Amino acid sequence: MNYFIELGKIPLKEITPGIKAEILQTQNLTIGYSFLKMGSVIPRHHHPEEAIDIMIEGELEMSVGDKTEIIRPGMMILVPSDIPHEAKALTDCRVVSVFYPRREIRR
Repeated sequence: MNYFIELGKIPLKEITPGIKAEILQTQNLTIGYSFLKMGSVIPRHHHPEEAIDIMIEGELEMSVGDKTEIIRPGMMILVPSDIPHEAKALTDCRVVSVFYPRREIRR
């Protein structure tokens, strides 16, 4: 097993138009290193997994439940299980997302 993974060498998967991610899965976690183009949208949705999003670069308008904030580098977002959420990239963004338990990725 390779314990050391280099970003940029994991194949990019298109999540939705304008959003691509390098996805790593362990037995219990899914981790996504995502690239969002300015103006791209993650439509309102929910999932059974908990998620934490860590803003690395850019500005993202994020709604979780009935609360909306502008997320900037150095901020994290907690998305509890089954809570509706959505986002819009106000600039080009880089975000790290951690899902627990492991999220099944649709091919």
